[in-house]
Amino acid sequence: MKRSGTLQPLLCLLLPALLILTACGHKAAWQAESEVLLHRGDSLEAQHQLINTRIDSLWDAVTATLAAGIPEDFPPTDREIFLKARNADHIRMFMSFKSLSPEVQSIVDSAGRYDAMLAMQIRDLQIRQQDFELEKNQFLARVEKSDLKAGQMYAEAFRKITLDTLQ
Repeated sequence: MKRSGTLQPLLCLLLPALLILTACGHKAAWQAESEVLLHRGDSLEAQHQLINTRIDSLWDAVTATLAAGIPEDFPPTDREIFLKARNADHIRMFMSFKSLSPEVQSIVDSAGRYDAMLAMQIRDLQIRQQDFELEKNQFLARVEKSDLKAGQMYAEAFRKITLDTLQ
């Protein structure tokens, strides 16, 4: 059977067009995936900042309560440690802790429980951040394998976001 002479020129036109469309499809998919990853990274960082703010607020309030609730005859070294500790277990290990009013002791105990809950949230967030980093690195490797320049561009975008977050 003889092939038609018009099929070959048609294939010569369609094949490059298909390759261009496929490349454009990859780039659009990569762009969409990178935006999702960037959003997730921002969200994880915002959650981390929120937890840190809650921890700071908690211990600022406890320190103010301790400053007002420590008796005049309290050992000066213990007073200084209590006001800087920001750790309920550390505060409770001193014998002088028992000389604080039951109300102040209760506040330190409650702060310790709340702080432990926040620490658990940070550990959970760290696991989610590790999973995110793995997924981000897999994305970058996949893109770089197909298009080195695009991989470098996305890696730079992620680095920029990370640097902006640190400042």
